[in-house]
Formats: sequence, C-alpha cells, structure tokens
Amino acid sequence: MKIVTLCTGNKYPFTYVEKLYRGLQRNLTKPFEFQIITESKYPGWWGKIEIFNPAERIVFLDLDTVIVGNCDFLFEYQGPFAILRDFYRPNGYGSAVMSIEAGYGKHVVESFEANSKSIMEKFHGDQNWIEQQVSDAVLWQDIYPGKIKSFKADNLESGPKGASIVCFHGIPRPYDVAHLPWMIEHWR
Repeated sequence: MKIVTLCTGNKYPFTYVEKLYRGLQRNLTKPFEFQIITESKYPGWWGKIEIFNPAERIVFLDLDTVIVGNCDFLFEYQGPFAILRDFYRPNGYGSAVMSIEAGYGKHVVESFEANSKSIMEKFHGDQNWIEQQVSDAVLWQDIYPGKIKSFKADNLESGPKGASIVCFHGIPRPYDVAHLPWMIEHWR
C-alpha cells in the first residue's frame, strides 16, 4: 500500500514529514511505501487535487496529522473513496485523511483543471471542491468510529482518548503543543 503526503511551499518544515513517517513505522504492521509530493502545479492544499485518479490505491495523510496508535484500518478499507467528515460541518468533508482506489476521481481532476483559477477563488479549499464533486464518499468516522479525532473539536489536550490519528487543522499546530506529554511520546 502507498501512503502519500504533500509537502510543498514553506508552511511546514520537512521535520513534519519525518515525524509522520516515523509515526507510521511505529503504528503499522503492514508494509507500506511512503511518497512525498514536493511539487505541485497548484498552491498549498490545492495540490491534493493532483492525487486523484491514482495508478494504484493510495492513502493520503496531511502533514499535520499525528499518528498515535495502530493504523492498519487505513489499509482495510477497499471501497472507491473514503474521506473524513468535517469536524465542524457534519455534511462537509475534511481531506486530511483519504483513501483513493486506483483510477478513482478522474472527474475531480479534470473538472478542476478545466477551471482551476476560478475554482480556487470561489472555494475555501480542496475539501470544499471535493464535496462538490463527490456526493457519495464513505466517511472514516462511520466505518472506524473513534479512530481519527480532531485535537480541537475533540478537546485532546490531555491525550488522544483512544484515537489512532489526531488531526490538527488550523491553530494550534502540532509544534504549538509539542510539549504535551502524549505529544512528546508520539510526535517524534
């Protein structure tokens, strides 16, 4: 299985890539290939659009996710497309963790590329565009309840509370809370 992350621009230092990789090594029992996308035609999170229509199944993880427990479940899902339910908008998507089957999402890429400038002006981010293009995604929280949580929305300052993946979206970022005991243990 291939795990993909996006590290373009200067929002996050390369140490985030290294910490994500080491977290996966500690918490996966299945073999995996790790791919880092360092160049994109599109700025910031919009580069995620380029991962759709992959040659093989991929699992995508944002750099600001912290792996805190066994993540084998990421490889168990075999449907066409899984994505997070947005932590604050129950009908929205969060693109920090996705599983995309080989060949899935050609329409997402093609429709974006046909009008990328106006889409990036109109939509807040990639996940809002994905919502417009995919109405029937499987949501991680429905198939693996409690495995992926939000640092902010789930109030995880005291610890991951049984999660395997903790998502940081916005502020604080992982380095802002790197002093917390559970972060010292898992984000290294």
